[in-house]
Amino acid sequence: MEFKEYSKAVMAWVDGVMQNRGADAEKTLKYCADIEQYAKQTGDPKLLGFAYYYAGETYYVLNEGEQLLKTITRAITYLDQAEQWDMVARAYNILAIAFLNRGNTPIALDYYLTGLGYCKKYKLANEENVINLNLGTLYLGNEQWNEAQRYFEKVSSDIKAYPETPNYYGLMSCVAVCLGRCFMQREQNERVQAQMDYLDQVCWEHMQKIERLSALIFKAEYYHRVGRITLREECIEQIRGLVDMDMAVMDIFDDVYGLCRLLLEIDKEDVFWDIVAVLEKLTKNANIANLQRKIVSLKILCYRRKQDEAAYLEEAGRFYELTEALDRENHYMIANMLSVRRSLEHANEKRREMEKANERLLEKSETDPLTRLANRFRLNDYLERAFERTRDDHRAFAVEILDIDYFKEYNDNYGHQAGDACIVAIADELRKMQSHDTFCARYGGDEFIIIYEYKTEDEVFSMADSLRERILDRRIEHVCSKALPVVTISQGICFDVAPEGSRSWDFLHAADMMLYEVKKRSRNNISLGHLDAKEARYGEERKLL
Repeated sequence: MEFKEYSKAVMAWVDGVMQNRGADAEKTLKYCADIEQYAKQTGDPKLLGFAYYYAGETYYVLNEGEQLLKTITRAITYLDQAEQWDMVARAYNILAIAFLNRGNTPIALDYYLTGLGYCKKYKLANEENVINLNLGTLYLGNEQWNEAQRYFEKVSSDIKAYPETPNYYGLMSCVAVCLGRCFMQREQNERVQAQMDYLDQVCWEHMQKIERLSALIFKAEYYHRVGRITLREECIEQIRGLVDMDMAVMDIFDDVYGLCRLLLEIDKEDVFWDIVAVLEKLTKNANIANLQRKIVSLKILCYRRKQDEAAYLEEAGRFYELTEALDRENHYMIANMLSVRRSLEHANEKRREMEKANERLLEKSETDPLTRLANRFRLNDYLERAFERTRDDHRAFAVEILDIDYFKEYNDNYGHQAGDACIVAIADELRKMQSHDTFCARYGGDEFIIIYEYKTEDEVFSMADSLRERILDRRIEHVCSKALPVVTISQGICFDVAPEGSRSWDFLHAADMMLYEVKKRSRNNISLGHLDAKEARYGEERKLL
């Protein structure tokens, strides 16, 4: 996202956000608030989208769930208006994670796929990798090992192809952990070990604390499965030192939840309760009923194992209360989703209307108002592109210039209104010729241009001769003409395969010279020649029958 067009004050706020995001939440939110206030006054969707997105990202790190939903949903609407597609995709990814943590998998999947749609449409490779990784994790959590592995292997392949990918080692460590889990479920121990070796030897020194925590939990689970108890215990001790209130709970919850179940299984209640205490505080701060309910389910499991009926019943009551809260939360989330959809549909409708208006303006700017043929502005653009196409393909190219014989005399005798009608009649015949390789335009006054691509000389000459015949057949009276007592045209054509160093203007100039030659020789005729202008081909004389 570029901000060069903004004032120094705005750019300072933007820099403040980018320098403090992920490091100083208070400063980041302050800068976002400054940008939001300014953007509301100026009605700037780009700045509003930026402010809401990075505020939402900060609330995500702070585990403040409600504020996250409010700001990210607002961000999507404004980012869509500003066409900041990379941030739109990232916002959908964050929303998907938020809904998944609230236990609403179908909506989360819908948001992931929506974000992925933006990635594919606008070729957003980095965002696509992150969303594919999260989609794989979703399938992994639902025990769809094959589908999960397919996503992880695609992400791995795509990231390895571009080592400059942002957070390369962080992403690759996540892929290694996830692939390792897939292989572990299938008891493919050699492949699991290969992923652990990759984590230790390639990624570890580059990994952040939360990434190391995820890797250690994976290792502990694997070592438990294969009976390597000493290594499992070493991992658990390291994990104990990493679980704290600074964790982004939505990023790591499922991993830590799985670890807690393992701790109960191996009777390490002291570590279990230490970790549960941290998770309880984090999920309460995040105000996510689904995660709070999962913590309560862990406590219920523990009390049932200990046969502590009083504590068990107390937590069961708490579980029921959280289930009711989860229902209310789901209603809120669905309303939130519908609100986003309505806002985006409204924005898309406005965009479609604007696009149609722009198309009408473009058509008007490129169309001759009298004849509805292309005007000189559009002709210049088309001429150059058609010339380049045929030149690059070493194929034939032709330009024809034609005008109405003795048109000044026609205007003087019949009046300008009749003159306009005559020009429109010629344009109608030209319009019949237009196709994907034949382009017609009004050059000015009574002059017209025809551009032919990929045709033989005989085909071009035949089409030009047929046009002359059709205009003659209209028998538009012209008693002042010295050619015939009806309206006729004269045509000059340059046909050639563009030689090295030639330009489109050379064809236009040569066609003009051919027109000059045919008018010297006789009106109501055709002169077709090449760029070297050594000899020309003329049509047969036409008379009225």
